Amino acid sequence: MSKSFVRIQGALASVLVATGCTASSVAVLPPVDQLYSPTALAVSPDDAVLFVANANAELRYNSGSISVFDLARVDQTVAAWLGSDHVIPAGCRQDSDYPETLVCDEAAFMIPGAGVRIGNFATDIAVQDRGGGLARLIVPTRGDPSVEWVDWDASALSCTPERAPFDICDEVHRLVDVHGVGELPAEPFDAYVDSAGQFAIITHFTSGSVTLIDSPPLGNATIADVTTGLFAADANGAIGTSGVAGRSTSDGDIVYVASEYEDRIQTLTVGRPINQAPAYLLISNYFFLDGVGTNAGYSSDSRGLAFSKDGNRLFDLNRNPPAVQIIDTSPSATGSPRNTLTAAVDVCRNGSRLVLADGGDGERAYVTCYQDGQIDVIDPRGQSSVEDVIVAGRGPYSIASAPTRKKLYVTNFLEDTVAVIDNDVTSTTLNRVVLRLGEPKPP
Repeated sequence: MSKSFVRIQGALASVLVATGCTASSVAVLPPVDQLYSPTALAVSPDDAVLFVANANAELRYNSGSISVFDLARVDQTVAAWLGSDHVIPAGCRQDSDYPETLVCDEAAFMIPGAGVRIGNFATDIAVQDRGGGLARLIVPTRGDPSVEWVDWDASALSCTPERAPFDICDEVHRLVDVHGVGELPAEPFDAYVDSAGQFAIITHFTSGSVTLIDSPPLGNATIADVTTGLFAADANGAIGTSGVAGRSTSDGDIVYVASEYEDRIQTLTVGRPINQAPAYLLISNYFFLDGVGTNAGYSSDSRGLAFSKDGNRLFDLNRNPPAVQIIDTSPSATGSPRNTLTAAVDVCRNGSRLVLADGGDGERAYVTCYQDGQIDVIDPRGQSSVEDVIVAGRGPYSIASAPTRKKLYVTNFLEDTVAVIDNDVTSTTLNRVVLRLGEPKPP
């Protein structure tokens, strides 16, 4: 998300306070069946549903929310639309500019009563697999700041004891306190969840901190540790952590954290005391992003990190310069990750997120281009290059994949829609938006 957008958020928040808007007013409750400023999204572990965070960026309502979409119904609609009869259901129309795309009312695909209300300006959703169809969402919200945890029981989300439909998360599910001695650092931004390790890592966009959340599947999520000072400040004193991703090794899990301002990736591990004391973060090795950039080799403002399925390659999306760097993280002779650059691909300006997805012939990297309204598709094999560009909508921010469905989902922040992209290599609509959830809001 751009710095200008952060300033707009701050200004809007000031206006809200100055005008005395009441958070309890029923008149400003968010809609249960509409997308509004969609940012983060994620797919359930069984590929059954899509979770979409509505950030409430214009502060029209008293909270943000999470909507839940039925992906089986999405697939059924797409199949009927792409079939020989080109069925257009009620509430849908064919896009006049892109004839392969069907535009539908998003309410038809939302699961009634399945959503919850959360804080404003959610930036990410990380999903913890709790087994048996159960999941937990870890959601950093910049407006509070807080990290909210929301449980999915295979039918609805809940973050209160009453489990009432579209309820707002209570204080237990809104993490702000660090062991009773401090508050969560400002600007929680990106999230990574390790389901097997039962923890989550949160980066902080302006404070440079990293927060560890302990998340036992059958217990409450809690803040376990916060570490600072991982990166140096720039010439203006600015500091921040941005992208985060993790991988498993024979020696345990390694978490990779990127910086907004420094050309370096820091690795961390999680320690667990034998006396059941809170888990803690261990600072490990780091490496520089010195293969792409100026004559000295300098890359900064990393916005997205993602690992290949086997964990042996890290994809790092940078904004300065705009590039995706592919880093060999396979074990060296000593067993430690190599962490060496193997390729770099020029991509769009102001990239926001990236995801890896396999449409049937190997993984591709998909980069959301917020400013250009497109998705850059990168083939990491051979010389590595942008092999396709997908027109997604205005302000594509986050992207997620449903591997078994061979679909990608993209939030278009500036038009209040979610684009559904076909990534099946056997399809005639490969790398095209085949369904748009929501009628695009005018510029």
